[in-house]
Amino acid sequence: MDQKVISKIFVRLQEIFPKWREIWQSEGEVNAAKRQWAKTLVKHGVTNIAMIQMGINTARETGWVRPPSAGQFVKWCIDAAKEQAGIPTKADAVTEIMNLNRMGKYNRREAKISRAIYQMYTFISWYDFSMKTSEAAEKAAARAYEQMIEHWKKGLPFAEKPVMIDKQKPSATVTEENQRAGRAALKKIMKGLQE
Repeated sequence: MDQKVISKIFVRLQEIFPKWREIWQSEGEVNAAKRQWAKTLVKHGVTNIAMIQMGINTARETGWVRPPSAGQFVKWCIDAAKEQAGIPTKADAVTEIMNLNRMGKYNRREAKISRAIYQMYTFISWYDFSMKTSEAAEKAAARAYEQMIEHWKKGLPFAEKPVMIDKQKPSATVTEENQRAGRAALKKIMKGLQE
């Protein structure tokens, strides 16, 4: 973590929390705290300026008079970023996955779910999941939530849920032109396989 970034964080903290001197009484204590904060932020993957700004914004809203610990600040950063990314709390996500399990395969495919929940969905073997006891299924859903969070923390995009075709209202009309284009594409694929 860049020393300038940590220094800016501390300037903001000192502006927000009027009683910061009760915790950091000397320049040496401030410098020691900066080192610990840098280690904590890096350890938890809070190195993105936008995420840090979310933590600063949350700090302003707390009404606290003394600065938080580095761990609390990390939690604020991550929670605010998760909210902005549309990631529900662990309890809400596990409940939603459990409800999806109760729907059955075909209803589950049609369910409207967020991208974060769909990413969890990709980490679950639904056959195994449906065979588990309720307690074991909840543990598996909690593991899928942690996998989804790790996926998100790495900056990887969430998987897109495939769009299901409504049998009553097909989204595309088959025309002679579509059929010709399809046959040409298939011919090209077959030719590539023969080479």
